[in-house]
Amino acid sequence: MTLLFLAMVLSADPEPAQAELLQVFRAEFIAITPGAGKFPKSFVMGRPDGSAAEQPAHEVSLAHKFEIAKYEVPQNLWEVVMGTNPSRWKGKRNSVEMLSFEEAVEFCRKTTELMREANLITDEQMIRLPTESEWEYVARAGSTTAYSFGDEVAKLDEYGWHTGNAAGNDPPVGAKKPNNWGLYDMHGYLWEWCSDAWHENYEGAPADGTSWEQNPVGDKRVLRSGSWKDQPDRLTSSYRLGVSAKTRDDAVGLRCVLGDAR
Repeated sequence: MTLLFLAMVLSADPEPAQAELLQVFRAEFIAITPGAGKFPKSFVMGRPDGSAAEQPAHEVSLAHKFEIAKYEVPQNLWEVVMGTNPSRWKGKRNSVEMLSFEEAVEFCRKTTELMREANLITDEQMIRLPTESEWEYVARAGSTTAYSFGDEVAKLDEYGWHTGNAAGNDPPVGAKKPNNWGLYDMHGYLWEWCSDAWHENYEGAPADGTSWEQNPVGDKRVLRSGSWKDQPDRLTSSYRLGVSAKTRDDAVGLRCVLGDAR
């Protein structure tokens, strides 16, 4: 073994290359085309018998196609894009947590640049956070029940991490069953940032799937999904939470959308 070869072995980075992780990330998006095939164009957002924040239930018609990641952003991808790993519960394929809304947006911006440079997406595409209505649309996966798999809380253990079956943000993404559209951890594991400003209810909400920015409540932003810290009633497809955009918590992460640049 030559000294040069030995030096190369000793200095080799054990982590996957940035390009490889971005390629994996690109391959994990699921195309959503409302109005085509199994994807309905319209759905009822909210829950008449839910919390005040989930009312009034209203019809939303999505007029645009987009793609959404089947997993929450894992820590190894966050680290190669942002250069740090803020998570409390460390693990390469564990969902990244302890990040604010602004940091989630910055991750999307940087990932867009890197994927364009790598020719993984076009200049007309961008990585971004989902709108709240996009999030609920894909979480429901065509269902009208409390959860994507039905109304039976007893089945939740098969699909999501919650306070009854998790001790922390410790398992890798995708350890539970996906919903009918192949998306994992839509019920529980981590809360996921959405792009919308927070509103106390749906009075005046847009009905076309776009982000709702008008007349926000302070600096609050929307979280969806529930988490490993929460009871099952917070893991439904329609449950929503408003928190400060500066919030950092080991139960808050993100999932990305790939869509047209706006």
